[in-house]
Amino acid sequence: MIEILQDTQHENVIGIKVSGTLVHADYEKFVPMLEEIIAKHGKLRCYFEMHDFHGVTPRAIWDETKFDVKHCKDIERCAVVGEKKWLEWMTKFSTVIFRSAELRYFDVSEKEQAWEWIGAEKKCSCGCACHK
Repeated sequence: MIEILQDTQHENVIGIKVSGTLVHADYEKFVPMLEEIIAKHGKLRCYFEMHDFHGVTPRAIWDETKFDVKHCKDIERCAVVGEKKWLEWMTKFSTVIFRSAELRYFDVSEKEQAWEWIGAEKKCSCGCACHK
């Protein structure tokens, strides 16, 4: 199940809680929300909180793949918060798809740091906050 966390959508930032097994119907609701944010703001920053996550059905894997291919350059920053070590590996693997995005795994005890990182200004090489 995909749930938008209350009061977390602000401009190009969205907070999402993922639990159970993801199915096609989850993506039917979820993808249009993300595409609307991308259309308005160009780049998307996501906070994914994975709790009691059991996997993805084959049809939902296809939905995820279509979204990833279409929007691989539209994700600016993504924090994955979880309680299982394999989620950290999955986050690192996802950098292959989202090459232009910054992806980082945070332990469930680091939720606050994940939110700070998602909302932080992106610094350019000179150290200023002139580029988002």
